[in-house]
Amino acid sequence: MTLDRSETVGGNLYRSSRGTWHQWFVLATSLIAVMVAITLPHMSLEQQFWIILLPVALFGLSHGGADPLILRQLVAERPRALALAFILYICASLAFISLIWFFPVWALVVFLALSIWHFGFTDLAYLSPSGNAVLLWLSGSLPLLGPVLGHPQQTSELFAWLIGREAGEVLPALTVAGPIAAALWLAGFGFLVARHHRYIGLRVLAELVLVGAVVFLLPPLLAFTFYFCLIHSVRHFLAVADNQLVKTDIRQVVGFLVKNSAPATIIAIGLALATWGAVVVWNPASSLLVEAVRVMFWGLAALTVPHAFVVKWFWDRSHGAL
Repeated sequence: MTLDRSETVGGNLYRSSRGTWHQWFVLATSLIAVMVAITLPHMSLEQQFWIILLPVALFGLSHGGADPLILRQLVAERPRALALAFILYICASLAFISLIWFFPVWALVVFLALSIWHFGFTDLAYLSPSGNAVLLWLSGSLPLLGPVLGHPQQTSELFAWLIGREAGEVLPALTVAGPIAAALWLAGFGFLVARHHRYIGLRVLAELVLVGAVVFLLPPLLAFTFYFCLIHSVRHFLAVADNQLVKTDIRQVVGFLVKNSAPATIIAIGLALATWGAVVVWNPASSLLVEAVRVMFWGLAALTVPHAFVVKWFWDRSHGAL
């Protein structure tokens, strides 16, 4: 059965059995994460970084490593366009790297806004049978809004490292922007409950509340990793499978995706390590931790720019595939 475009986003992912199973997984792990966060002692950014390094590098990056597979699928009917697609992909990353180099503050703003949009429409495909801008904002903004409200000092320090400023310069902006964004979020949530609670469903509302609690309570780097690895990346891989890029059982799906995403993932990790080493050699007085955080997050940002648009293209082209 082919669905009307207005009925769904990115194909029939909302009714996907794997998506439903994953949502129950998200609810369960969120409950556990909330209990852990309540009892967790204070953790420095350095402690958090060494905890998240491996899962973000391997699991988080690998979901973007599937982009070559998606591009080949998107231009399957025009083989000559594949080279052009890869060139445009690389050029988009290089253009954003230039923005980082010359205008880091604007680069951070663009990265955060793009991340909210990308996270939002990825979640939306599994949370709603139709486009809903309010739900997109509510879900996509959680990974950013939670740390800003729950741990403003450490979050401002992270942002300051990225843009080469002092944390004291960033914190006042977050203390103003955070409550305003939170008020908008609560207004949107109230609107959703009042007008669309039957249409959205209790599981979706529960996910917003529980994931919001997790990213608020956990230290910022752990909160980011929880969402990025266990929610966003898994949903991306499920979308690849549910949109029939892979037609086989779940074990073969996992093996196929790992095999196809591994080369790009390994290259990305290698480039990150080389960049980190080059920066430290160039400026031995720099902080290893600060430079590592910059390489990780700016590297993710440079890859997110083309990745977000490739995935959106894939979402739209895969419409009605199931």
